Amino acid sequence: MGKISRVSSIILIMLGGIALISWAGTGYAVGMYEDGIEENCDSTVGTIAQITEWDDGRCQDARDTKEALESARPIMLAIGGMLAGLGMIVLIRS
Repeated sequence: MGKISRVSSIILIMLGGIALISWAGTGYAVGMYEDGIEENCDSTVGTIAQITEWDDGRCQDARDTKEALESARPIMLAIGGMLAGLGMIVLIRS
């Protein structure tokens, strides 16, 4: 029983670590989207392209994707923290 709980705790810690790394990665991606939107969409040329629909909706798609990533970040942080914490508790108790 001790080996099973130790293996399961390591798996939980690894899954939590993956979720925490994906949380950090989405933070980086949100920053990249913000820079791209500011550079390409919020400039004078980008505004004209949006008004005349030359951008084919890419600026709005980028804004939507950025919002989706921002809304997923807290969930990833909570899941990662819970899995890593649960894994640590199981590891300490075994």
